[in-house]
Amino acid sequence: MNSTRLVMKVLDIPRSGKRGGRVWQSNRYGQYSYPAFIPFNPRTAAQVAVRGTFGAVSARWRTLTEEQRVIWCAVARTKRSKPRLQQCGPLTGFLLFVKINVALANRGLAQVDLPPEYSQASQRIVASLLYTGKFDQPPVGPTLFLRANKLIVGWDNVLRQLVANALPPGG
Repeated sequence: MNSTRLVMKVLDIPRSGKRGGRVWQSNRYGQYSYPAFIPFNPRTAAQVAVRGTFGAVSARWRTLTEEQRVIWCAVARTKRSKPRLQQCGPLTGFLLFVKINVALANRGLAQVDLPPEYSQASQRIVASLLYTGKFDQPPVGPTLFLRANKLIVGWDNVLRQLVANALPPGG
């Protein structure tokens, strides 16, 4: 079996990943492709351990409560994925959960049930948002901001006076 690979530089629309029998990649010199192949998988102890960590963290996601998942999803909407082909987007709650907890587990640290940016005050707000009570509206996110203006008696007359003063005479 010949171990040399034929790598071909291509001028085409940006692509990345496997497509049919070819693998597409980009580097600083441009886009290139080569025939797809199945890489050798030695299954070392380190590989097996890392893959086991991914599996264990993924299984932990299913043990979270619905409130915890809502919090992860809300925080994840504020995080962007790593750009690929000049595109990026918001993460899902599951992806953020796996990203943070796999990194912690690989370092031998305790995993977390809530995102690091999340505070206990926000937890109470989210719990109140999950109660749909009177209006049956779904929760918006971990924090709800309300802005209220005090109504002044006769405010409509003040508005008319301001508009009248702003207009030129005869306007």
